[in-house]
Amino acid sequence: MVENILYIVAAYLIGSVPFGYLAGKLNGIDLREHGSRNIGATNAVRVLGKAWGIPVFVCDFLKGLLPLLYMKCHLGGEVTAMSAADMGWFLGVMFALVLGHTYTCFLGFKGGKGVATTAGCMFAFSLTVGLSILATWIIMMVLTRYVSLSSMVAGLVLVLTAAWEFWWQDGVLSVADGMALGLLFLIFALVVYKHRSNIVRLCNGTEPKAFSKKSK
Repeated sequence: MVENILYIVAAYLIGSVPFGYLAGKLNGIDLREHGSRNIGATNAVRVLGKAWGIPVFVCDFLKGLLPLLYMKCHLGGEVTAMSAADMGWFLGVMFALVLGHTYTCFLGFKGGKGVATTAGCMFAFSLTVGLSILATWIIMMVLTRYVSLSSMVAGLVLVLTAAWEFWWQDGVLSVADGMALGLLFLIFALVVYKHRSNIVRLCNGTEPKAFSKKSK
């Protein structure tokens, strides 16, 4: 138990590494004072350019993917075959990674919106879920060019895809399945909450399109 608790603490600290903020500082810019004032990859692209913003996304993605893949291997199996106890620890690490990114202890518990790190977690969680949210995000971006809307719709799809994979396929919802679906819905709710200002702008018609120079 102590070892697993340490994994969760370590996951939070890994998730808390503010790659967007660090990229900005390397360029003499505090992302919290420019663009949307967010340290995520979208604002990094807008303020610093793709040459810096894309690596920020990759780093934020990997800090969700790699620790969770390690935890998955440590627990010795596919997520769908995990016991309720193992699922609990696995989900604890997942949530700690996302929470670290959205509320980093290194920046006064203010961080990004959790999209890239959540995406990395989802690919470790289930390739089916990961590919479904990637496809959804791409389709929504092509149709709307709104990063925020695409991210939130992809978040909804991750919950629905996970529900299909864990429950609707066989009609049986185990305790571990229920825990997974509950945590994924909580992460989706967190992502939506972090996009609340974007939702207001979407409703007002003032949300900027993808990679525009207009500040959020």
